Amino acid sequence: MTLNDTNTVHISSQLSSKKIVELMDKFPNLKKITCPPSLYTRISKKYLEVLKELGITVEMKYNWGAKKKYNNEIKEEVINLIKKGQKPFEIAEKLNFPVKTIYYLKNSGENEEIHLKRGRISKYSDATITKIKNLAKSGISPKKISKQEKIPLRTVYYIIRNK
Repeated sequence: MTLNDTNTVHISSQLSSKKIVELMDKFPNLKKITCPPSLYTRISKKYLEVLKELGITVEMKYNWGAKKKYNNEIKEEVINLIKKGQKPFEIAEKLNFPVKTIYYLKNSGENEEIHLKRGRISKYSDATITKIKNLAKSGISPKKISKQEKIPLRTVYYIIRNK
């Protein structure tokens, strides 16, 4: 339950007689209760009548989405740290945010030049991956590439197909 102004409260749990008394004790100047439509349809007609007699109206209100826990300064800090080469989990730990939020902040702007891939970081450098692809394009079998580069055959196939 959140207090929107001095006279209005938004609730997100079922309204009961106990809840009504609790609200009136906590907010003596209460004039309006808002709640989501799904909750409004389940409020007892008796409760609505009693509240109306007490001068309190109950209305449906869409209150979707959680409030953002970050601002543009934090977003810029995340972008700058990524540009400096820090890994998302390091940034998340430093700023005390979930890693998902770091990816979201990175992807929600005009920062297309920054490429963050989810998942594991490759053991092999971009040069090694390019070399494996070029060897495969030149007709050398994955088995020979595997032996030559000392990379597991399965990894060679993965690199050829996916990267």
